[in-house]
Amino acid sequence: MTALDDVAKTVKEAAYVAVGFGVLGFQQAQVRRRGLTKQLQEQRPDLESQVAETRSQLADLARQVEQRLEPVVVDLSQRAEPVLEGIESRLSGQAREVWTQLRKAARETQEQLRVRRDQPEDDPPEAGE
Repeated sequence: MTALDDVAKTVKEAAYVAVGFGVLGFQQAQVRRRGLTKQLQEQRPDLESQVAETRSQLADLARQVEQRLEPVVVDLSQRAEPVLEGIESRLSGQAREVWTQLRKAARETQEQLRVRRDQPEDDPPEAGE
């Protein structure tokens, strides 16, 4: 055997070793991926439970805040109404029409928000609402 044959044989063996290490590395990565997938699947119910509990707590907190703010909003609305009517009475022509349309749009928006707020959680609003 010549030196060139020895070099070729060594290179070939090195290539086989490299491919072998590559296959082993890939297999090890697959084993780790499967292990992580299994671990995540085992943890998923706990995570979903925690998310559901957090959502429930946030919904309760939002209801509490809303209950506390509702009287304030009603009071402010009642106080603002005479002021808004006074502004409207001072306007003339197109300005009064625009003002009236703006107030109507604001009342409609408030009503839509109230409807969405009072809607059960399992019954999401439709896209057109």
